[in-house]
Amino acid sequence: MPYIVNAVPPDPQILDLGSPTDRQKQLIEAWIETGSAQKAATKLGICKSSVITAKKMVTKRAAAAGWTPAQSHSNHVPHGYHVKGLSTLVDADGKIKQTWIKTQQDQENQRQALMDFVEGLNELIQQAEPREFKPITELDKNLLPAIFIGDAHIGMRADGSETRDRNFDSRIAQKEIITAIHHLVDCAPRAATGLLVNVGDFIHANNSNATTGSGTPLDVDTRYEKIMRVAADTLVSGISIMLDKFEQVTVCIARGNHDPDAAIAIQMILEYYYAKEPRVTVLKSTGYTHYIQFGKNLIGVHHGDKIKAEKLAAIMPREQPEKWSQTTHRMWAVGHFHHAHEIETDNGVIVRKFGTLAPPDSWHSSMGYSSAHVMEMIVFRREGGKMLQYCYEIPKQSKGVDVEIL
Repeated sequence: MPYIVNAVPPDPQILDLGSPTDRQKQLIEAWIETGSAQKAATKLGICKSSVITAKKMVTKRAAAAGWTPAQSHSNHVPHGYHVKGLSTLVDADGKIKQTWIKTQQDQENQRQALMDFVEGLNELIQQAEPREFKPITELDKNLLPAIFIGDAHIGMRADGSETRDRNFDSRIAQKEIITAIHHLVDCAPRAATGLLVNVGDFIHANNSNATTGSGTPLDVDTRYEKIMRVAADTLVSGISIMLDKFEQVTVCIARGNHDPDAAIAIQMILEYYYAKEPRVTVLKSTGYTHYIQFGKNLIGVHHGDKIKAEKLAAIMPREQPEKWSQTTHRMWAVGHFHHAHEIETDNGVIVRKFGTLAPPDSWHSSMGYSSAHVMEMIVFRREGGKMLQYCYEIPKQSKGVDVEIL
């Protein structure tokens, strides 16, 4: 049974172990002083949910640091884990000498903790105000420039001396993505609408335990909160660049195998941030397939890890029978493979695999994998098909030999 109960005042110990921000500390201390969340909210002039969210987040961090509200096997387990079993060491006479508690991570609790973090983060975000758009020339409504961000892996740590490629971390990823979007937008025609598609694995790790959605350990470069902030700031910067050229910007975020929950969290942040901005549309989807129609074009988005190309081509008419009949050009945008490649399936659907700007990490380089170091933009015609295609590429860096014997 969860031990975080909203009606119970916080234990002062969580302030010592839960690494609260100054704002969270203020809210929790007000609750302790007044005896109730509602009284604390009234005193501070805020909503009750903000006080409760602060307690949830700090309590969970305190629990991970060892704080427990009672003495039992379950309560000695950090929040986000559950008791899997006990191991007991006995001596020759059968007397118990020592007992270990076996634990297993509760993925649903980890996912909820991430959603709670986003909810608390949104309380501190100042929403974007609407920006007036004054086009210099008439905008072309018959063209759709679409920028596809391949697996960005923000938060990944890579040492070039080990991988024989570029060094990589969150800040490098942010700089490279924003630079690429700048160049691609400069090349784009002055269209009425721009499309920004993240094909998944935008964030390297799915949670603060530095694992993928399935629990595979990863190399990360900093605290998870910072990674999430850098990821959100990167997308906001990219959208801002597009708003300077296009009257409307539509954003699609796919869930990858690295970030199935973190992708939804980033989507929630963008939805909240742009709630007042009518020029930005963030697609609200929690599934694994997404569809965008532009004239005679039907564009599907999927990360590419769960469904192979031929099956993607087969499910498109099944999931979108009406839009299938209204279009003549159909394309799936996928990531996952880190290289640009295009396949035409038997029923005429194009499955386009988009490359990534990110270099390989330690594991991928050790297995002989590399990456394309690219970001692409396709300009679609309303009457169907592509008019232009642009590619921004980072030159590959050679680390040279270990020694040259003359």
